[in-house]
Amino acid sequence: MSSPALQRGLGAGVGLLLAVGTAVMGGAPGPGERALYDFAVSRLLSPLPTTADLVLVEVDDRALAALGERWPLSRATWAKAFQALAEYRPNAVVVDVLFDAPESRDALDLGEDVLERLRTSGLANTPAGASLASDLEARLYAQDGDARLTEAFSGVGTVILGSMALADDTGGLPVPGDPLTPVPLDAGRLRLDARGLSTNLAPLRLAAWGSGTLNVLLDADGVIRRYPYAVRVDGKAWPSLALATALRLWPERSEPILRVASTDDGAPLMRLPAPDWLPRVSLADVLAAGPSSVGLDLALREKTVFVGVTATGLHGQSTLPGQLAVPGVEIHAFAMDNLRTGRVLRATGVVEVLGLVETALVLGLLLWRRGRARSLGAVVVQASLLLVAHTAFVGWLLADPGWVVPLLPAAVGVVLVTVAEAVARTEDLQRQSGALKRLFGRFPREAQAPPPGTPDASAPPGDAGSGASRSLPGDPRG
Repeated sequence: MSSPALQRGLGAGVGLLLAVGTAVMGGAPGPGERALYDFAVSRLLSPLPTTADLVLVEVDDRALAALGERWPLSRATWAKAFQALAEYRPNAVVVDVLFDAPESRDALDLGEDVLERLRTSGLANTPAGASLASDLEARLYAQDGDARLTEAFSGVGTVILGSMALADDTGGLPVPGDPLTPVPLDAGRLRLDARGLSTNLAPLRLAAWGSGTLNVLLDADGVIRRYPYAVRVDGKAWPSLALATALRLWPERSEPILRVASTDDGAPLMRLPAPDWLPRVSLADVLAAGPSSVGLDLALREKTVFVGVTATGLHGQSTLPGQLAVPGVEIHAFAMDNLRTGRVLRATGVVEVLGLVETALVLGLLLWRRGRARSLGAVVVQASLLLVAHTAFVGWLLADPGWVVPLLPAAVGVVLVTVAEAVARTEDLQRQSGALKRLFGRFPREAQAPPPGTPDASAPPGDAGSGASRSLPGDPRG
C-alpha cells in the first residue's frame, strides 16, 4: 500500500469502478450524480419550446368551486364536460383519470324499481301515470352517469383513457378487441415491470379510441427523471398514455416513434419543459361557455387536449428536477412531445461504452502526463485541464446529441490520482532531504580562524600577554 504506483492505480481504479457501476445500474445519472444531472437539465439545457397543438383542460380549484362538487367528480359532470369538448372537434382527448369502478346505483335501482311497479300496476296507462313514468324515466336516464359518460366518449370519438399497472396480480388483462393493446417492443428489457393492469369499465373502454398506462418511475429520492413508455405485464409490452396517444395520432410514424420509445430500455431520461410550457383551460370555462365561444374554439379546435386534475392537494405530488408538485397529466403531455420530436436523453447502449472509454482515456492520460511533469504544480495544472476538458465534453454531449455520459467517475479518479501523486512526491522530497542531512552530517565542520588581534583561545594560560611584556633582541626599548 505504500507503493506510489499502487496508490495511483487505486485512485484510477476507483474512477473506473464508478463508471462500470453506473453502466451496470442502467446508465447515468449514477451514484452521486443525480444532483449534477438535475442542475444540468433544469439550468443548462434550454427548456422545451411552447407547444401550439397541445392544451391542458384542468380540474383546478376554480372548477371545483364553480361546480360545487368535491373530488372525484360525478360521472354526470364528466359526461357534460366531454359533450362540451366534442363541440370543438379536438384531434384527441387524453384523459389522466381512471374510471375503474361504477358509480353507486342505489338511487337508480330504486327509481327503476318504482318505474317498473308503476308500469305493472297499470297506472302508467292513465294520462297522469304516463306523464309520471315518462318524467321518471328521463330522470333515471340523466342520472345514469356511467351510461351518459359512455355516450359522451362515443360522441367525441377520439378519447384515450388511462390505466394503471399494478405490482400485484389483482388486476386483469385486456381481452382481444380492447383499445389497450400491447406494442411490439422487447418486453424482457423494459425497466418497469408489473403483474396486472387496472383498467376502466368495459363500456367506457369499448367506447374509447385508445388506452395507455399512467405509471411513472420514481428514483430513490422521489424525483422523476425517466418516463416509462411501456410496462411489462404477462410477458408483453403495454404502452403508456403518451405512447398510446402518439401511435393513435400518427400511425404512419409508428416505426420511428417505437424506436424512440425503446430508448434506454423503454424509459429514457426526459428533457424538461418550461413552467408555462402547456396552455391551460379551466374545466369551469368549458362547462360554462357554449359552442359559440370564440376563445375556446381557438384554444381547443383540432388540438390534442389533455384532461386531468390540478387542484391543490389532489394531483400526484410528482417531482421533476428543479420543479415541485407537477401534475401527472403534464408529465404525460411533455413525455408525448418528447416522443414525437425524438427529444429524449440517452444514457445506455453506445453511450455507456463511450462513458467507460472516455473515463479510462482521461485517467490514462493523467497517469501518462504526470510522469513527465517535473513538479507537483505541473501535475495539478494538468489534472485541472483534464477536468475542464472532461466537463466540457460531457456538457456538449448532453446539449447536442442528448447523450448522458457520467461526469463523476472520471472526476473522482482524477482527484484521487492527483492526491496520490502529491503524497508520493512529498514523501520523495522528505526522503531526499533526510538523505542530504545524513550525507553532510558525516563531515566535521572546519574551525573558524580568529580575527586578527584576537587572543587564541587554545593558547596556555599566561601566554596570552607574553608578547606585550617581552622585548625582542635588538629592541631599542630594551
